Formats: sequence, structure tokens, C-alpha cells
Amino acid sequence: MKYAKTILSAAVASLSIASASGATWPERPVSIVVPFKAGGSSDLVARSFAAAINEQQLLSEPLNVVNVGGHSSVGARRVMDAKPDGYEFLVHETGLIGAQAAGITNFGYEDFKPVALTGENCMAILVRKDSGYDSLQALLTAAADKSNPVVFGVNIGGLNHMSGIMLENHSDADFRFAQVGGSADNFAALTGGQIDVASVGAAGAKNFTLTEDGQLADDSQVKAIALLDDEPDDRLPGVPTARSQGTDVSFCFGNYWLAPKDTPDEIVDAFADALEAASQSDRIKTYYDDTLTKPIFLRGEAFRKYLDEQADIVGPVARQATAR
Repeated sequence: MKYAKTILSAAVASLSIASASGATWPERPVSIVVPFKAGGSSDLVARSFAAAINEQQLLSEPLNVVNVGGHSSVGARRVMDAKPDGYEFLVHETGLIGAQAAGITNFGYEDFKPVALTGENCMAILVRKDSGYDSLQALLTAAADKSNPVVFGVNIGGLNHMSGIMLENHSDADFRFAQVGGSADNFAALTGGQIDVASVGAAGAKNFTLTEDGQLADDSQVKAIALLDDEPDDRLPGVPTARSQGTDVSFCFGNYWLAPKDTPDEIVDAFADALEAASQSDRIKTYYDDTLTKPIFLRGEAFRKYLDEQADIVGPVARQATAR
């Protein structure tokens, strides 16, 4: 997928702005809603950027992160239905597109006003070290043998499920998908031998397979055999891309910042200015490196185009995921 990338240049955000109504924004703390429990990737995105903005006083009032549990649609709908006055924003990811395409929710990114994309994370494929799968091709060949099913741990309809379906769509593989959950759950199931393969974000692959100094962890029972990205990542040493192994699959998910649809443009622009300035901070640069996040910043029409392109890619796969 090709899209314009904004070079992360230093930006100076105004501490406050005057809206069309004459009111100053922000006049009180701003809530950043994360529609997941604390500790996940979207939560880390929100908390890292909120801390950077607050530390540098890029806005005249602080940002507060609010976690909303339950299905992600609960928190997303809260922001969608919020008063469009600049005091509630949503941090979400590609799953917002997938949920609508699969019929799990009746709303999607088009029901919000795009603010900014603050990075991308790509998926990786994990197997047990003693699995005998030393390459992605070996795994896919084994999964093509229906007499001995290869069990792929997923969260039905989630990013890891879509990763597996993309691999099937570009090979003869026919996985047996099993509901397990997210990255931590799949790591435990893979370690315990309940599943044969899992797909996790690159940061998860790093945490599950490498030591703190970036060396292969001898005590880990799993290994990464493929990165679903256009290029290899030096922070995952020795892990080739799927494409370099002959399987044309690249699957990365973006970190979205969205506002209620009728939020005034001047507020959205001011908040995007603050996010862009924060992206230049040492805190965010460290966050990008620690989480293997691609430092891509998009806003305005470039971000709208990115979302449309993601919908074209993710939508059909999400519908496949829930049809099985």
C-alpha cells in the first residue's frame, strides 16, 4: 500500500485557540478515550502522547486518558456520541474498520472526524522453537495438509485472525483457527502447546523472543519466523519478511486519533499540531523504538486517504474472518 508520509518536522502548537463561537479551547482538561483496558497498545499510544503533550505544555490544559472496558465499540460509541466541543477524542486502531466491515458494529471511521495517524505497527508470525517450522514456507506447506491441521490461535475477527486469513489467501494453507484472545493469551497457548502458530504485533514478538539487550532469549520457547511488513526491521534481528519468503503479505495497523464528527476544524487542527509537536519529543522517539512503531505522522487529507485505503484492504478480510 502506498500513501503519503509526513516528515516529522518540529511543530509549535498554540497553547490555546479561539473557536468560531468565540470560546477559548481548551478551557478544561481534555479526555482521551481508549476503548480497551489499560496496558494494551492503544493505551500505550494514548498515555505516551498525553504525557509528552502535558510535559511540554503543548496545550493550555492537560490531557487525561480514560479507559473504557468491554467491547471496543462501547468506548468508540461514547466519543462518536459526545458533544463535538473538543473535550473528548478517541484513540483506536485498524480494528475499528474491521469491526464495521464484519458487521460487529454499525459504525466506523467515517462517523468520526480524523485528527491524525501517529504511527504503524506490523504483525509477526510466531511458532514454537521445537515445531519444526524454520520458515514461513515450511509452516504454510504443513498447513496445506488437511489430514494434520495446524492450529492458529486468534481473537475471532481481530487483527491476528485477519493475519492468518491473509496468509491463507496467498498460499494453499488451510489453518484451523481457534479462539484464544490477544497477544498475551496466544503466547501462553503457544508456549503451552495448545496452538501451533500465533500472530502478534512486532512489539509482542520482540518481548516474547528477545532479551532486553536485543539478543535471542534462550529461555523462550517461541520464535518469530516472519514479519508482515514491506521491509525487515533491525529491531527484530534475523526475522525475514513474508514477502522475502515468497508470500506476498504485508499487514500493519495504524494508531488513529479521531474526534466527534462535527468537532470544529480549528480545534482538530490545533490538537493535530500538538500531536505532531509531541512526536518530535524524546519520550515519543523512545516509545517508537521500544514498541517497534513506524514513526509515520499523517493528518488532514493524507490521513483520510490512508483510512480509505485501509478499509479497502481490511474490509474484505474482516468479512472472511466472521464468515468462517
